[in-house]
Amino acid sequence: MVKPLNGARLVGLAWFVSACVFFATQVSSPTVPHIAIDALSSLFLAYFPVLALCVFLLLFLTRNRDAFDWESLYRVDRDRAGQEVVLAFAYLLLTQWILGLYFEVGLHFPGPHVYEAGRFDLQNVLLWTLVNSVVYVVIPLVWLCRSGLDLSEFVRALQWRRNIWILFAFWALDFFGPIIGGVDFFSLTTEQYVVGVPLSILVNTFGAGLPVVILMHVVLIPRLMLICDSKLSVIAMAGLFYAVFSLFDPGVDYSSLNMTILSVSYIVMTQVLVGMGKATFTVVTANPFIHFATLHVLSARVPFDTAMYAEIFKAFN
Repeated sequence: MVKPLNGARLVGLAWFVSACVFFATQVSSPTVPHIAIDALSSLFLAYFPVLALCVFLLLFLTRNRDAFDWESLYRVDRDRAGQEVVLAFAYLLLTQWILGLYFEVGLHFPGPHVYEAGRFDLQNVLLWTLVNSVVYVVIPLVWLCRSGLDLSEFVRALQWRRNIWILFAFWALDFFGPIIGGVDFFSLTTEQYVVGVPLSILVNTFGAGLPVVILMHVVLIPRLMLICDSKLSVIAMAGLFYAVFSLFDPGVDYSSLNMTILSVSYIVMTQVLVGMGKATFTVVTANPFIHFATLHVLSARVPFDTAMYAEIFKAFN
């Protein structure tokens, strides 16, 4: 067993070092990667609130829940859990390196700001969706099924009614938060809603949502729950895992050592916090799909991406 909070302390140290490196490097840098623009305001207005509301508040609200039988629900071999956690990290690092360098594919499709500054079309969307689906959904699912996981039985065993309040409350928070913060969503045209909303949900489901659900929430977190005796340690290590998922997200810049330091340190500084928020939903509910609606595809991505996907798919209107 991992000693209480050791995992959380190590990840916390990594986060602190990354934050110090980022801001120390930023001071002397004439430019920053696109992903790191307005880093300080984003940290305080977006990422720290995620940590407070989706980690600490949710842990407090569910503090009296009984422990789940992760071993039976997810068909995990306790004796192999530690080894499989290491393999999951290794698989993610290797595939991110290959996909990012050779296919220019990251976890997320270029968001609106990057899209407006570059040129992305339907071919880019289809490549991103297909590659991430194969690497992070199909291949891991084949392995899970061969390891004994029965998908239909697994989905039936998940607790939905007990967690419906979490789903609706945190979905509303993550959906309306960006709109309150200034994202222009309610002034779109009818055509943009009809085309952009369903297509945004569809491509984000297979390109980003399910990859995280399967590899992080179904493969990694249940195994971490068997080798750690602290929920916070599991959440922190899953947050670090999610940061690895984001190494080649749109807006990173690895063109020089300075840009590389800024990109990697910014990702660790911010995406560990987002990943911790996502992980908490599964840790407290044992349902890997709750985060899908509350902090991923069905929440903030709809206000952010609807207009962009309506524009990309306009040829098919």
